[in-house]
Amino acid sequence: MDIQKLEELYAGRRAFFGDLHNHADTSDRSDGKRPLSHWRGALEALKMDFAAILDHGQVEHMYKPEWEDGLFVGGTEPGTNILDFKGESGYMHYNMIFADAKPLEELLEAFPEFEFTGGIFGRFRYPDFTTERFVELVDYVLAHDGFFVHPHPAQLMRSEDPRDYVFREHTGLEVFYGNLRNDYTKANYQLWLSILACGLKVYATGGNDNHACAADTALTCIYAEEKSNRAYITRLREGDVVCGSVGIRMVVNETRMGGTCDFRGGRLVWSVQDFHPSVKNPEHTYRVELWDHNGVVMSQEILCDQPSYFAVDTDPKAKFYRVEVIDVNTGYRIALGNPIWNHE
Repeated sequence: MDIQKLEELYAGRRAFFGDLHNHADTSDRSDGKRPLSHWRGALEALKMDFAAILDHGQVEHMYKPEWEDGLFVGGTEPGTNILDFKGESGYMHYNMIFADAKPLEELLEAFPEFEFTGGIFGRFRYPDFTTERFVELVDYVLAHDGFFVHPHPAQLMRSEDPRDYVFREHTGLEVFYGNLRNDYTKANYQLWLSILACGLKVYATGGNDNHACAADTALTCIYAEEKSNRAYITRLREGDVVCGSVGIRMVVNETRMGGTCDFRGGRLVWSVQDFHPSVKNPEHTYRVELWDHNGVVMSQEILCDQPSYFAVDTDPKAKFYRVEVIDVNTGYRIALGNPIWNHE
């Protein structure tokens, strides 16, 4: 019955793997090195389903003839200085992701600080914000069916307080950045753990941001009903996504990853499957770990060529549960499932 409930709650959905943060050569304002025509073939060769092209200071990329819903996810990556930031540095980038160009254009017009020139070839500047005004911007993104991510957070901002990196809950934090093994990813992972320890509900995501060409080294996995931007973003907004290259599905009673429910008398069920070719090696040993707010609760080796299912009774004192997958041979975390939180 445990597995049946899991399958029911994920019925009609399959794993889509993609890069949630990159750039293409689409205009004089973009610093991507390859055109969208390159990306189309490269994604197919790498067995990736989508890439979020978040070119800087423009909306033009989303109007290119090569643009295709479900293959290219739209949005932009501006930068800002938070004027009243209390830490060592308040400079940051931020990714605003939308299903199409229209809501992004409406946002740029709703915030005159961007000085958006309008139209397909419209350009905009990167304004500084107070914390209060920046939170209004994040709220606008969330209220208009978008998804907000704080990319490469530990690489730009500097603060002793993990809460300074989060402007609203139910937003993304780019944990896997560039690849699974670099110091950037290690620092962002530790930051995410610190944020979770503060009791904040923030979702881990991955992105390459290499500006050169497609790569499968920092993926995000989304179990969605169809290959479409709206389907992806719906799951991103729910937090029912995996930072990494392995499919993880998890439920507590009727609640999926990213949600909140009462753990009293609950049953936690999860599966690990759908290893992306970039991390799948039958000669390697893999380990799945179940975490709560205190650390690892359970650890077990699994195979990469067949689904693995698990179920335990929930501890009513646990603040959350989440799942990680580790490649034992390399020592790298290759997938981070987002938490299910307990009602306070």
